[in-house]
Amino acid sequence: MALVRASEVFKLGIAGAPVTHWDGYDTHYTERYMGTPEENPRGYEISSVMYHIHNLVGHLMIVHGLIDENVHFRHSARLINALIRANKPYELILFPDERHMPRKLDERIYMEDRMFEFIRKNL
Repeated sequence: MALVRASEVFKLGIAGAPVTHWDGYDTHYTERYMGTPEENPRGYEISSVMYHIHNLVGHLMIVHGLIDENVHFRHSARLINALIRANKPYELILFPDERHMPRKLDERIYMEDRMFEFIRKNL
């Protein structure tokens, strides 16, 4: 969210298993702070990164495990669709057999190497 809300400050961002819209996240957590989507539709709208995607100027990398049971992959899929509609570039790293973050050492090393390359290339 910082990359689209403060593009004059940030040159790049790495979104790991991002919550991209609070209507698709754990209601027990979300509704405690935001109320329900019916009670607070504007709050849900403006707190979604998709609402601000047109402001994206920097470089974005998305990292997600496809069997993430905490932040479902549909969050990243929604973000990717919004990026495509806005004609914004992005890089994507998927882990087909991982959950919320890579747990296997070789996959963790792979992810961190790709992130380091992304940072070095774009700063």
